[in-house]
Amino acid sequence: MNTATPQPLRTGVLILAAGAGRRMGGRAKCLLEVQGQSLLERLVRAVRGVGLPTPVLVLGHHAAEIQAHLAQWPAHLAPRQVINPMPEDDPAPSLHIGLRALGNDVHAVMVLLADQPLINAADIGAVLHAFQRRPSDCQLVVPMVNGVPGHPVVFDVAVRADLLGAPGTSLRQWRAAHPQATLPWVVDNPHHTRDLDTPDDVHTLARDTGWVCRWPEPATGVNTDPANT
Repeated sequence: MNTATPQPLRTGVLILAAGAGRRMGGRAKCLLEVQGQSLLERLVRAVRGVGLPTPVLVLGHHAAEIQAHLAQWPAHLAPRQVINPMPEDDPAPSLHIGLRALGNDVHAVMVLLADQPLINAADIGAVLHAFQRRPSDCQLVVPMVNGVPGHPVVFDVAVRADLLGAPGTSLRQWRAAHPQATLPWVVDNPHHTRDLDTPDDVHTLARDTGWVCRWPEPATGVNTDPANT
């Protein structure tokens, strides 16, 4: 099988953070503080730590609360924000909004989820390396841990064009329709599949890592009721 020659790529980065967090009691999961730092800040620092450009952050539910948090960040670290005005359980609309927000000068797109607590710069760099060394007929690289697909995923601009040309199409649907163009990158790194959906997940994370996990105090004057966001 031929492999593509690794070359420097301008990779656009999307972070999806539009969910309601219903199973987490209606909380903005990306604001969970781990060792004194929010999941979102940890993730953005990991992205920038491997030399990737400022990510595009897609917000929806809890947008005001997350924006209040971002307002406290140093300007050089803050992601570019776009809003999904009608966030749903389906992440496809948020993905499409993020893809449209990326510039036309990118050669590839990386998509991360804002509720993955273990993803670090080394994990991101490893996925990028796998994408750069992918087979020449491969357009999408997906980490696979024990048969379970994870994140971040990386795909080329042809996939981006396909998705934007088919409104409502999810990346999962694209992958199912193009198995020959998808590289399941098999790894034994659980960072790629560990996420936080419920309070039990947070307790398990604290137990497994020894990390101090806590929710921040609501920002004054910010509506945090997911029914009214």
